[in-house]
Amino acid sequence: MAVTLHTWHTASEAIAAFGGPGASETFCDGQFVVLPSTVLCFVTTGPTFEGAHVSSPTQVTWRPKPGTVRAHRDDHSWLPEPVREVYDRSAPEVRKLRTHHVLVRSPADERFFYAGEAQLESYGGTRAAGGEWELAARFALRHKLPREMWRKLGGYSGWLVEVNHEARYVETGDLPEFERLVGELSLSEFSHLWMTRYEEDSLTLHTNARRGWLMYLRDSADSGLYTRDLPSAGATNTQEAFRCVCGIDLEFEAARTLPRELAQRAAIEFFQTGRLPECVPWDPEW
Repeated sequence: MAVTLHTWHTASEAIAAFGGPGASETFCDGQFVVLPSTVLCFVTTGPTFEGAHVSSPTQVTWRPKPGTVRAHRDDHSWLPEPVREVYDRSAPEVRKLRTHHVLVRSPADERFFYAGEAQLESYGGTRAAGGEWELAARFALRHKLPREMWRKLGGYSGWLVEVNHEARYVETGDLPEFERLVGELSLSEFSHLWMTRYEEDSLTLHTNARRGWLMYLRDSADSGLYTRDLPSAGATNTQEAFRCVCGIDLEFEAARTLPRELAQRAAIEFFQTGRLPECVPWDPEW
């Protein structure tokens, strides 16, 4: 049988469709199956981000068994080489040998949902919610998960809003709650807000006691849109200082910052309309 995008299959059906069990190698308790031209990734999500999960509608994160540690920084044995290395690098011209394909399910599902072709975007140590370092492999999906499947696998229904790196979920239309979160920015001299949704565009806002810096990304790979303070458009030599709560000092060109209240109003407009805020001037050169 053929495996088509966004359909349900058992693991054995998928293995047979992509090459047959006789030509396969399995790793990590069957979560990875390496075939002559394919690496199948069978991911069962957990209830939290501490385990395997769907990070976004186009990203799936896999984690090894809890407690897995590396002998040293360059030890990648927790993600076996046949799983991660899909290129032949021995020849003068690098040649791709296999393609990753991701199948994902929730703990309540018996079969797997075929999410399609993917790229092993990164693997290694990542900081978990509790602050400790955990191992993870991130797969970027070529095709976006349908909204209903995104929700089924633990995705949020409205907005993901981070205020000073603390994640909150806000339902679409819950303006009072979002305005409350924006108001938290004014409680400290330096604050940071980031917001995104199923569409995967995002708005970032850094504030200090007087000014705000905005960046809008149409997607995670976008170079970004930035604001321009029209009254100070000619002043390009001065910098405005900001600081992230994680301890990183930031400086942005002062002419690309806005009065803090106006920058916060832009975030509220984005939440209300879902479109690029019109209450602030965006630099047409970007």
